[in-house]
Amino acid sequence: MSYHEWKRETTLATVLFRPQLPYRKPESPIARFFWRRRVWIEVTFALSMLEPWEKILVMFVMYAALILLTIGCVLYLPQHLSFLHARAAYYFFGVDPSSALSDSLSSRIKDAATLSCDFAGLGSRVRPLRRGLSEGESV
Repeated sequence: MSYHEWKRETTLATVLFRPQLPYRKPESPIARFFWRRRVWIEVTFALSMLEPWEKILVMFVMYAALILLTIGCVLYLPQHLSFLHARAAYYFFGVDPSSALSDSLSSRIKDAATLSCDFAGLGSRVRPLRRGLSEGESV
């Protein structure tokens, strides 16, 4: 590497797209951020020991995996969080969220808290009512 090349100002494009990592820290804060991340990745995965074509191949695979992971999170994560919310509501409150959309979460929490306080002193004598039966009927 020549002195002129070493002295050259490092830009964001050279940090992101050149196979050889620039030695000098860039002046711009955004380029410096990406330069530090690239140095960290190259040192962690020993990419500085690879030839340029090997480094390009490894970086392509890493970028492709990162892009696929990001697309998967953007497309699938909101639906999965909604499903987890519905399951948690069913497990905590015993109510299917689709059947009780008018109830608010705070009212269900208050109802659950008052029920647990009412049943706390009764122990195992309390049995839940089955649907379709009134209190006086037997099974």
